[in-house]
Amino acid sequence: MKTGHNLLAHTLATAITMGLSTAAFAGDLSNFSTITQTEFVALSKDLAAATSTKAIEPAAPLGVTGFDLSGSATVTQTQAGSAWTKVTGGGVDQLVQTKLSVSKGLPWGVDVGAFTSKVASTNVTVSGFHVKYALIGGNTIAPAVALRGSHSRMGGVSQMGLSNTSYDVLISKGFLGFTPYAGLGIVSSKATVNGVSTLSNENFNQHKSFVGLSWNMLLLNLSAEYDRTGQASSYAVKAGLRF
Repeated sequence: MKTGHNLLAHTLATAITMGLSTAAFAGDLSNFSTITQTEFVALSKDLAAATSTKAIEPAAPLGVTGFDLSGSATVTQTQAGSAWTKVTGGGVDQLVQTKLSVSKGLPWGVDVGAFTSKVASTNVTVSGFHVKYALIGGNTIAPAVALRGSHSRMGGVSQMGLSNTSYDVLISKGFLGFTPYAGLGIVSSKATVNGVSTLSNENFNQHKSFVGLSWNMLLLNLSAEYDRTGQASSYAVKAGLRF
């Protein structure tokens, strides 16, 4: 239990520290005519890593009466430094995203969920949904194993569009209220350009891996997750009601 508390506390502290240290440097994405095609791809991969769906949940299904309502914060470390400087007019080392999400359990081990979010100090908004199917529901001995598909779409940026479709496999096992989990997947993204003649649309895939920890006490749920999509790392914390 002490290890679980330490992971939650460490991830929360990391997210808050990164968010506070970089929030003042973010800016609207608007100057796309100043970047090359290579820089556009690098920028798009950063945005895909940040805006692709992160449900921050274990593999076990919610069940027919199950429900999850939560708020979360995610900090994604960017890799395309020069492109961010040109497009926003200032340095952007991290993207800080706040999110509201809801998930509902359905019969046959299926969960569905949706979210809406905003990247702080930018014009980037995101919305998306996911569907998860538990291959193994899990019990006191066996872990839970699930497949998850998700889709998200970026909005708010007039010169660029971005959509992400993700496929994950995840595993989790509960211990005394704590549920560690891990997973692997792939994110397929389509980045489009609007009104910038020097740039072209791009399609690309990025592999992802993630580990997390979920803690339940009565109806309260706290979760922390580390995600690596492509070359970008994300740290997320979530708090809400889960039953």
